[in-house]
Amino acid sequence: MKILFLTRLFYPHVGGVEKHVLELSKILLKKGHRVTVITTKHDDLLSYRDTVHGINIFRFKQPKIKYFGLLYTWYWLLQNKSLIKESDVIHMHDVFIWYLPFRLLLPNKKVYTTFHGQWGKYPISLNDIVQKKLATKFSTGNICIGDYIQKNYGLKADIISYGATKLAKKFVSKKKNLVVYVGRLDIDISLPLFLKMLKRYHDSNHGNGIKVIFCGGGVLSKECENYGEVLGFTDPTPYYEKAKFCFASGYLTILEALVHKCLVFVVYKNPLQKDYYTLTPFNKFIVIASNPDDLFKKFKYYSKNQKLTEKRIEDGYNWVKTQTWEKMASSYLKLWNLQKI
Repeated sequence: MKILFLTRLFYPHVGGVEKHVLELSKILLKKGHRVTVITTKHDDLLSYRDTVHGINIFRFKQPKIKYFGLLYTWYWLLQNKSLIKESDVIHMHDVFIWYLPFRLLLPNKKVYTTFHGQWGKYPISLNDIVQKKLATKFSTGNICIGDYIQKNYGLKADIISYGATKLAKKFVSKKKNLVVYVGRLDIDISLPLFLKMLKRYHDSNHGNGIKVIFCGGGVLSKECENYGEVLGFTDPTPYYEKAKFCFASGYLTILEALVHKCLVFVVYKNPLQKDYYTLTPFNKFIVIASNPDDLFKKFKYYSKNQKLTEKRIEDGYNWVKTQTWEKMASSYLKLWNLQKI
């Protein structure tokens, strides 16, 4: 079958959605399907047409001008409508608005959507709600990455998923004083709350006993340097392997940390973020805090109680090792009614 994915950003750009589409595509290729991805040309050094891991990639330069960027996207898709017409499955990743005119022009064409959500932005904008409701109405089926999307956007999910990960290739001796943070170093997620906790930890004379590695980049990079080493966007695997603790934000980071046997700490700052973490099957395997003081107390507690820490780590690993990309691909094939193909 010919499968077409549309996503705003894709490999080699780093991010959760980008990795989701990449790993999913690899599995689908192994199953004998053909995969094409339409995405934006986020870097001028990239080619407009490319093939990566057998995935056909078509990129276009989207103008960063409100409304005009969307109009140009529609124009580009119209010029390349053969990609849509020849595809058996068309699947959007949070960009259903790109496809909206073609839903009207090609009413018999089945189209699907995955909602990855914007859990860092609160309150939820009216525009975001309207776009997701339109996508739900005009999609043949949908997948929600997280049950919080149903609750906070008022949507009905056909399938709910929480992402996937690869099994760890090896386990090495953990450094009990090493903490890794993986993700964007930005304000709209919970990083400022982690930094407040680290400040209190250092001020209480506990901080000299831990080392923090930040795998990521963003506007808070300089501030993060006050508490540890900032490596930028780099492969976090070597640090997952060595770290006993992980400060996480997104689902992908949480799953990757669990599969490398890290104890994961998260903290929320609004009701949306609270739902993001608590409405999950893995909430009992991670440590969820409601503010920096709560996080400080829980981090100190688990740092001292090794048996309880090891029990939670092992329980989390036993759950997450079943959350494979093969399982994720099966969910997509089920949505498309292609399980036996």
